[in-house]
Amino acid sequence: MEIIVDRIENNLVVIELDKEKVMTYKIDKLPTVKEEDVLEINSDAKEVFVNKKKTKERKKKIKKLMDKVFVD
Repeated sequence: MEIIVDRIENNLVVIELDKEKVMTYKIDKLPTVKEEDVLEINSDAKEVFVNKKKTKERKKKIKKLMDKVFVD
């Protein structure tokens, strides 16, 4: 399962489960995360980790979309 770190507020991490669902978790319950990180939860839900490859791909995709919308 993949989840996206939407934002970090105080000691809470707001994660996006899909386009309609968000949840909050205490920051100390997750690995070190940043906004826009893609997190992976393994099948037995005992490990959460940052998927650096997917995070990089996602940021690249978002940048391309923003470049199309915003012109210098």
